[in-house]
Amino acid sequence: MRARLLVALPLVLALAACTGRYKPQEAVGGAAGGTRTPAAETGPPADCVDATGGAPTLTVSDFAFDPTCLRVTAGSRLTIDNRDASAHSFTVSGGAIDETLESETAEEIRLDALEPGTYAFNCRFHPPMTGTLVVE
Repeated sequence: MRARLLVALPLVLALAACTGRYKPQEAVGGAAGGTRTPAAETGPPADCVDATGGAPTLTVSDFAFDPTCLRVTAGSRLTIDNRDASAHSFTVSGGAIDETLESETAEEIRLDALEPGTYAFNCRFHPPMTGTLVVE
């Protein structure tokens, strides 16, 4: 009986995460169109990918964002390529952007709602999926 519980528990937790009922914690303060993270005060991570000179792309694969930090130009369009067999979201802290990405599709998202700054993003269906978006 205990062995069945140990096998069933991760399955139940995974299914619960996929219900879409997870809502990111409401952020307080920050810029219009989104909430800047504490990283705005310390700067972006050193391994942040600079996509300010081209067409930025964020890939979702194996329940992770790649890259986990992306530097983009204000007002640009971001292509998100979801290569997983599961739906995900691209949710920027503060609710400025909250797009659902169907499985195995690519979608272009306008970043017009974000002022220059550093923003946290995540998948609201899978909370461990996180990243940082730096808008310049």
